[in-house]
Amino acid sequence: MTMRSFFIMSLFIPTFLLDGKNQATKTDMIVLDDSTIISVIDGFESVNSFICYVNIDNIRYLLKQKKTPSKQFSVVRDALAAYIAKDLKIAQSVQIIPAKKEFSGKRNKYWPATLHSIAAGKTLWSQPESKYYRLSLKQRGRRVLNQWLTETIIHQITWHKQLPIIIGLDLFLCNTDRHRGNLFYDPKTDCFCAIDMDNIYRRDLPSFAYQKLLLMIKAHKKFTKPEIKALKRVGKTLRFLLERYSVNHLIDKLHFFVKQAGFVPGSFLYTEKIVKKIARHEKTIIQSRASAYKLLSLLDTIIDDY
Repeated sequence: MTMRSFFIMSLFIPTFLLDGKNQATKTDMIVLDDSTIISVIDGFESVNSFICYVNIDNIRYLLKQKKTPSKQFSVVRDALAAYIAKDLKIAQSVQIIPAKKEFSGKRNKYWPATLHSIAAGKTLWSQPESKYYRLSLKQRGRRVLNQWLTETIIHQITWHKQLPIIIGLDLFLCNTDRHRGNLFYDPKTDCFCAIDMDNIYRRDLPSFAYQKLLLMIKAHKKFTKPEIKALKRVGKTLRFLLERYSVNHLIDKLHFFVKQAGFVPGSFLYTEKIVKKIARHEKTIIQSRASAYKLLSLLDTIIDDY
């Protein structure tokens, strides 16, 4: 089968990220063009997905397709998150393979899939010998009261200069599901890479983080110098993304990936449930932006008062 050849699109890198080893993880946007032979190298199943490795122009990529109909919209979120994260150089590139598009290794032709660049290193779950094995950056409060942006997270993001950037990205994306299985670490380059960011814009995460920080202030939390430095980096990342991506830009890009995946009128994928889901994501994008600016203001206060 022939598909499009890949070429590299150069990307702007924010100046505050140009220090140390933050440049080491390179993320490139994939643009497709009909010409290249795709060969399937290997494949396996995870709990939720069919996954295989494919070779394109002698470069290996990962192809992923969710198993169940209710999970198909995740390709939109994954592609949108990777698009936003590209300037930070800490995440995989993700390309949507549209529904009904034949592609070597794609299990179900009528559902969309995603093509991912390969992350360097291994998941933190698979590195028990690593000093980062105990990282707990997941911001979710359904089962644990007031979990969200915890004192533990604030302490742990002092461990490496890329971790505050990842938290800043997660706050902007409203990504509550950052666990050790979707965070790669490469000891050779001392760099992290975020993967599988398909759980975004479902909750107003900056609002929860804001409330959590207020509780810390009321409890007279004493932030350490490394924590203040990390919070500055979180704020810089969040501010950069807010200036880089307007609400209209994000919503337009959301609809771009929705259409690219095949969730369009006339398709069996385009259901009333999908229409409501798109509307909820738009609402969260708008709400979280206002909350992010409140969070930034509070971070500035904490830093100034230190």
